[in-house]
Parts: sequence; C-alpha cells; structure tokens
Amino acid sequence: MLTIRNYTDTECELEIAKSRLDFLIDKKTRLYRKYFPLSSEVKEIMVDGGEENTDKMADYLHELHEIDYGTGKSLEEEIIYQQEIVDKLKNYLDIMSNSLSKTKGLEYQLFYEIVYNGVNITKAVENISSNYNADVSTVWRVYKRIKKYVKKLKMPVFWE
Repeated sequence: MLTIRNYTDTECELEIAKSRLDFLIDKKTRLYRKYFPLSSEVKEIMVDGGEENTDKMADYLHELHEIDYGTGKSLEEEIIYQQEIVDKLKNYLDIMSNSLSKTKGLEYQLFYEIVYNGVNITKAVENISSNYNADVSTVWRVYKRIKKYVKKLKMPVFWE
C-alpha cells in the first residue's frame, strides 16, 4: 500500500526505529559479553556443546545467528533489517525537506499543508484558497507544479 505520510508521523516512526535498533544492538552486546566477559575473573559458561567444548566464538556466533521463532529472523538479521528501516526513513525525511526547500509562495504553503500538517490534498487546496483569497482553480494549478514533489513522498508502509 502506498501512502503519503506527514512529517511528524515519519519523525516518530524514525525515533521508534532508532530505539528498536539500539535495543537490538544492546542485546547483541550483552550476548557478546556473556561469552567474553570484560572482568578479569573467568566465569563458567555452560553451553549445549558439553564440557569438552571450549570454542566460545563458535557458541557466540551460533547464538547470534539462531532463528527466533517469534520474529522468524536471527538477531543479526533483525539488526540489518532495522538498520534498513532507519535508513529509509531518514531518506524519506530528507526528500521531504529538500522538496519543501524547492518551493515558494503558494507552492510552499500548499506543500506544507499536505506534508507537514497531513491534510488531504483537496482539503489543503480549499484551505489555501480561503486563507489567501485565491481562486480554487489557481491553487489547483499551483498543485500541478508541486505534484512531482508530492509523488516522491508516496512510499510503502513499513509496519503492515
């Protein structure tokens, strides 16, 4: 499903994605410290490999790439996927900012109303025409000039 999202919602999604990524990285760090503690005293770690198994790196990698049945992905795959989401959302916000900087006057106001306030395109045209005492057909012509910027903002919904 393609949708135009407003700036504030996208910023909130980005913060949530960053928090989730930080959580996953912390989880990976805890897993690493489980097998390679920072303290000088050696802690006994029991692994399914038995008492003969002394390769901590193999155990660490096995647990890092073990599939979680809840998500269907390993911890490493989840981190990569979450990083991709963060990158896409940052790119999306950059596109919004760049598109807004390329507009001026009524174009700016119309784009701002659609993207930042999240108003429907038809309703935004009506609001701008009433606020600036402009004819509705004039504002629609302005919309035709910024339509390419608005189309760039249509992107798939991540959380479906």
